[in-house]
Amino acid sequence: MPDPSLTVLRALKSLRETGSVSRTADGLGLTQSAVSRAVAGYEQATGLTLLRRETRPLTLTEAGEVVVAHATDIDRSLAALSAELAALRQNRAGTLRIGSFGPTASTRILPDLLSRFRKAHPRITVSIKEGPDDTTRETLSKGLTDVAVLSDPVDDLDALPIATDRLVALLPDGHPLTARPAVSPGDLAALPFIMTLAGNEPAILDWFRAAGHRPDTRHRVQQTHSILALVGAGQGAAIVASLSLPQDMAGVRTVPLTPGTERQIYLVKKPGTPRSTAVTAFWDVARGAGLRLPGADDTARPER
Repeated sequence: MPDPSLTVLRALKSLRETGSVSRTADGLGLTQSAVSRAVAGYEQATGLTLLRRETRPLTLTEAGEVVVAHATDIDRSLAALSAELAALRQNRAGTLRIGSFGPTASTRILPDLLSRFRKAHPRITVSIKEGPDDTTRETLSKGLTDVAVLSDPVDDLDALPIATDRLVALLPDGHPLTARPAVSPGDLAALPFIMTLAGNEPAILDWFRAAGHRPDTRHRVQQTHSILALVGAGQGAAIVASLSLPQDMAGVRTVPLTPGTERQIYLVKKPGTPRSTAVTAFWDVARGAGLRLPGADDTARPER
């Protein structure tokens, strides 16, 4: 059974309401012959009579009424489609999926940026997927997220620099090393160590290794608040990203590292046309916001 054209559907719907070919043609912006040919052509294609031409005003057959019933639903669906597409085009609707490598991004970087974005586009739905760096990169690569907050390397991605994060040591409040201006790999190698699983382990091991030391790892922990609890309980020292730390750290002190180690953090997306206009809108807000956290490197990385 052939599909009807929109002309046939709208012509039959109008003929049912007006009973007139001339009024239907005027309403649709067509000639009378175009309306008649469209209806007759669909009758021939279906083998059914849709219009009673011998009556005045014209009336529809049972088959014509069936077509009009579906035409009404189709017109309603097309109107809804047009409205949704217009909302997307004007950034009044849509979805934005953000990948976050953990607390540093989710609690210290994204809130201000999302606040700016929601003020400009309050009806766009935002979801955040947290995970380690490697997982966040993979979800972005597979198209499961639209943008992500990541650290170097980001050479194959469009990138906006938004912060510089530094690794710091965590020690129990009152520990002798907290009186130092900074602690070295040798200082921490002599203590029980709590290794973070939040993505910084390679950088921490490199820091120890460069000085000929290795940490005496006693615990391996994913969550920052759990690391803080262990350090505060005197179970060892730790090294974490400074931006991952909460404001309240009762019983724990931070101490800079020497030599210092840091990483640049970027908002990134895959090159090319974004999945939706919501992604473009978010990127434009981020670029225009000039979002840079305290301690951010002022050297801007050019966008690809």
